[in-house]
Amino acid sequence: MPIPERVPARALLFFGVLALCGWGSTGVDFGRLGDLMPIRYVRVEGEIHNLDPVAFTKSLLPLAQAGYFLADMHDIEETARSFPWVDRVQVARLWPDTLLLTVVEQKPVARTRDGGLINDRGTQFSPEEIQSQTNLPVLDGPPGHEKLLLATLFSLNGQLKRRGMRVDVLRLTGRRAWSARLSSGVEIEFGKQDPALALERLLALLPSLGEARIGALQKVDLRYPNGFAVRFRQQSSADAVSLIRPDLVECGRIRSRMYT
Repeated sequence: MPIPERVPARALLFFGVLALCGWGSTGVDFGRLGDLMPIRYVRVEGEIHNLDPVAFTKSLLPLAQAGYFLADMHDIEETARSFPWVDRVQVARLWPDTLLLTVVEQKPVARTRDGGLINDRGTQFSPEEIQSQTNLPVLDGPPGHEKLLLATLFSLNGQLKRRGMRVDVLRLTGRRAWSARLSSGVEIEFGKQDPALALERLLALLPSLGEARIGALQKVDLRYPNGFAVRFRQQSSADAVSLIRPDLVECGRIRSRMYT
């Protein structure tokens, strides 16, 4: 909502002069106030990175034609909020002829599969152009689960940061099964268990594979109750043998499989 404003002393003086001139007794044509006190400038303030200020200002000009005193601040605010990149906005009059809009832009932290964006509160918005946001991770899940997906993304990334990785794609199916693709290209199947707990268990066991094997990982399947299955990137036959630890397989800790 617009911040309540104190009427400037010069505005009070203006109306005082009108009253002394007899306008109060003969009747004032308030429709003419737009001509007497027009809005000549629309000022937009805030950290603007993605909002088109020209198109934004142009959309507000027709509403400002009512003039300094008669322009509807609520209508102006609603029009400003209709722009997808606008998260919050405050509208105020700046004496004697300026309309001031203080804009807080959306802060995108993820993309959706259908080309939308998700802000830092887990709310989806859909600007027309998102090419500059292609570096953001993708969250893919049923409608209404954006906040859960975002919270899970933050939790997984918090653990992966120590290994210099992050989630590129996080998926949640309609059957509540989780999966992810990491920045290293590794695919992880979590199933219906808590992804954060499953990843914590995986990261605790990964050192047993050795750095060479970790670097060769292509897919990890965590849907097993007593271990996990791994798929390595295609190697030569000699490399394939070196990637498998029979001692760990026998202990049931790690199940290694090669797919060629």
